[in-house]
Amino acid sequence: MKHRVSGRRLGRATDQRLALLKNLVTSLLWHGSVETTVARAKEARSMAEKLITIAKEDSVAHRRLVRRTLMPRTGLQRMKEGSHREAPATGEIEKSVQAGRSPSSLHNSVRHLFEHVAPQYQDRPGGYSRIIRIGSRRGDGADLVKLQLVEYVAPEA
Repeated sequence: MKHRVSGRRLGRATDQRLALLKNLVTSLLWHGSVETTVARAKEARSMAEKLITIAKEDSVAHRRLVRRTLMPRTGLQRMKEGSHREAPATGEIEKSVQAGRSPSSLHNSVRHLFEHVAPQYQDRPGGYSRIIRIGSRRGDGADLVKLQLVEYVAPEA
């Protein structure tokens, strides 16, 4: 029986599973959609929707809650059709750490969620993502899906 047991194990140890889901959610919020398996998508959708709900109200406490889950996005990130976002150079990160400030590249995924993603869903009471089945993987036949944010408009670079 499966009483009071929630979530899927995804065939991984706890630390590996959490890292996989955090990376998947970060990529979903950054790009607007990701392709993955059905089980992973269902778990990631749950995490992503909770983060968006938290981010709808901008406060220091909510930013700290979100920062626990999202992974940092550093370096040059490819977005849509050739547009890019660039994180600060390594020298700038070292200078900000020496000055006692937190490096902005560690928090740009959090900032992106609060400034670009959450405002698009202010009037929406829930259901920020959808799962679209796209077929099966060639190697092992796993069912693949596209997990995407509903009515998401990517920001200009």
